[in-house]
Amino acid sequence: MKRRFSKWFAVLIVALMVLCGCAAAEGSISTTVVMRVSHMTQSAVVDAGEDLSIEVNIDGVTPDAYQWYFKDVPMEGADQKVLNIVNAQPENSGIYRLDAFDADGNMLVSMDIAARVVEDVVPQSGDDSMPVAYAFAGIALCGAALALLLRRRAMA
Repeated sequence: MKRRFSKWFAVLIVALMVLCGCAAAEGSISTTVVMRVSHMTQSAVVDAGEDLSIEVNIDGVTPDAYQWYFKDVPMEGADQKVLNIVNAQPENSGIYRLDAFDADGNMLVSMDIAARVVEDVVPQSGDDSMPVAYAFAGIALCGAALALLLRRRAMA
């Protein structure tokens, strides 16, 4: 009985494999374009007044059109793979998006890139924020006091 079951099971498996192979042969053939982003500015951080440059290179396909967006608004004239902002200011900080299209207008890729423009801020006289060195010194003193207290308890 056990031998007959395994024989029929093997025949069933072979029949299913043949049917699946035939079904796959009857299916439509499609081509897939393999593309890879070979270089992309991950995030850009520049000082205020410097030029902000964001670039994306795509291997495998050559897009026919590009469009850059800033905060989901299309940027006028920003239709190249490299986006340059001369004399960037803090208001230029945010999320930039690049959409790349083929000749038929189909989107090939869309990607977001974060950019940040920072101002050099010099603390003014009377600034009440605590310098980092003082904060670390306070933490070190608390740690030393705790270690001394634990040592005294261990000796007692």
